[in-house]
Amino acid sequence: MSFLRLAVVAFLCLTQPAIAEQPRLIGSLGQQLSPNDAEANLRYLGSPHLWKLQPMLGVSISSNGSGYIGAGSAITWRTADQGLFVRVSSIAGIHRRGSGKNLGGPIMFRTALDLGVQHRSGKEFGIGFDHRSSARLYRPNPGLNTVYLFASVPLR
Repeated sequence: MSFLRLAVVAFLCLTQPAIAEQPRLIGSLGQQLSPNDAEANLRYLGSPHLWKLQPMLGVSISSNGSGYIGAGSAITWRTADQGLFVRVSSIAGIHRRGSGKNLGGPIMFRTALDLGVQHRSGKEFGIGFDHRSSARLYRPNPGLNTVYLFASVPLR
């Protein structure tokens, strides 16, 4: 895991924070890890505001009936040629268990890391990883991880 952290830090050092990010709609399909259930996610990413943070709204549903809705923020770093990017987001929200994993309660925090490429048309494609947990508000606090593929379209 330390190699991954080092690689992310190195990438961020070679990139620049987003200056003219556009609002966009991001859709993803992925797999919850333990349980192994499919998950669909839809996120709205707004224009940058304070400290170049972009407001974010998200909703997801999985094949086990669990769901999530929340709001938070993200920041995007892009390479100088604007092709490759890293996006980190954090969302606080409400989790519905369905027949999925017991996460301890309804209030959950979801952090995500997206790695992708932007096409000249403004569309983005990539892979992401997110982690949900209650930040120890509840016991147990086992957390839930999801790996996904995503695509996004600019809204302007």
